[in-house]
Amino acid sequence: MHNLRWLGLTLLLLHATAEAHLFKVFAYAEGNTIHGSVYFAGGNAVENAEITVKGKASDKPVSLTSNRKGEFQYSATTPDDYLIQANTGDGHQAEWLIKAEAFSPTATTANPTTPASSDSHSKRFEKSDQQLASLVEQAVAKQIGPLRESLQRNHDRARFSDILGGIGFIFGIAGIALWWRSKQANR
Repeated sequence: MHNLRWLGLTLLLLHATAEAHLFKVFAYAEGNTIHGSVYFAGGNAVENAEITVKGKASDKPVSLTSNRKGEFQYSATTPDDYLIQANTGDGHQAEWLIKAEAFSPTATTANPTTPASSDSHSKRFEKSDQQLASLVEQAVAKQIGPLRESLQRNHDRARFSDILGGIGFIFGIAGIALWWRSKQANR
């Protein structure tokens, strides 16, 4: 019985330790800029994490470092699938993939400072529509990106129901072990 208590306590502590060291990276595209952050489950930011950004079409990965808030930025030259890998240097690693579709299609092609050509009234409106669409997409990405990050961080946290489930699992294992031990003692 004494050994069983130690086993239960050890399992409980191991579970808490594993949750505390769950390393995460999150990133999103806003226009042609990738914004991201690195953190441990529970929300603690990771300063000076090594960030590697590699585009599918690019041969050379780019190295970045997270700031004291665990944030980083990268200006993408072209819309591409980008794999973001984060490493704390002490064995914690995480990665995140941003698909090319996440980038604004007009972010690298539309230039709001370029005047519209005067040879056609419809071309002028078409260019204005592209510029407006680009501005709207960038504004929406600016608002939605941080919301998605907040949801992701909240999802990564251990919930009270998760903790109760873990404790119930431990008691279930202990009950099975005690039942088995009483069966063996009766024989």
